[in-house]
Amino acid sequence: MIDPRKTYVIANPAGRGGWVGLNWHRLSDEIRAVLGADVQFLQTQSIGDGVRCAREAVEAGATTLVSFGGDGTHSEVADGIMRASAGQKVSLGILHAGTGGDFRRMLHASDDLGAACRVIAESEPVSVDCGWVEYVTESGESRGRHFLNIATTGIGGLVDRFVNESKHRLRGGPAYALATLRANMVYKPAEVTIEVDSENVGTYRVSAVGVCNGRWCGGGMMLAPNARLQDGLLDVVVLEAASTLRSLPVLQGVYKGTHTRSRLVHVFQGQRVRVTPHKNTAYMDIDGEAPGIAPASFQVRQKALRVHGVRPEFV
Repeated sequence: MIDPRKTYVIANPAGRGGWVGLNWHRLSDEIRAVLGADVQFLQTQSIGDGVRCAREAVEAGATTLVSFGGDGTHSEVADGIMRASAGQKVSLGILHAGTGGDFRRMLHASDDLGAACRVIAESEPVSVDCGWVEYVTESGESRGRHFLNIATTGIGGLVDRFVNESKHRLRGGPAYALATLRANMVYKPAEVTIEVDSENVGTYRVSAVGVCNGRWCGGGMMLAPNARLQDGLLDVVVLEAASTLRSLPVLQGVYKGTHTRSRLVHVFQGQRVRVTPHKNTAYMDIDGEAPGIAPASFQVRQKALRVHGVRPEFV
């Protein structure tokens, strides 16, 4: 059970196209009705602010942080917990209000706010893996952060940019499908070398390389159908670039997890991964956000984060 006096809800008012902010008074009352009247609230002000809010809440004595927003917000809050000195004592709950909703597919989640709050209030947290990635910004500055679900290099960062810039009211799979069509019109496949646990596993001309803790990305694509949250490994899924005709079975199969049968798809597992581009830009996507480009290095942080509502079939 959570302690309401030590529970902070970190909300993104821009979540679901501004829906969270516009309905804040009603939503905060619904959350308090389940999690307790003493729950405290923080709102993010900009991209990346979830990290600051999480660290400040942990330093103030929080033992449970509840992320209320999209995949990017959840990832920032998780990163903030991992960076805090007392983060190992803190559990993470997720209330989804975003575009993709991919990590929550591995949780006992609900679109009903009250039901989702009850999952957090009534479930014991489970220790799960998370990832750490180091990459560069487009101006050449080195950066590093934790990720909760999936990070990709290749076309994914372009897709994120188009999703986030879109004026359409589409959410989930349709939003990502439209953005993917736009990205494919301008993306030039990157040629990259991939190392897994210091072994060179090949050089590929790719549409994307997924480094996966979770299974889903892009609003419902089951990129890593065998990924588990407690196996201490990252699943590496390489999607080779090809003509539209040859790629069509992969694009169709990725929503069911059957794309791994294709000769254009290569799957590896390991604790450390490095992706080095040689030709064209490999754009980074980290939990639905686009912060930079490859080269990138990844490593797993085993059972480092305590999360409420994890479904047992994914551990």
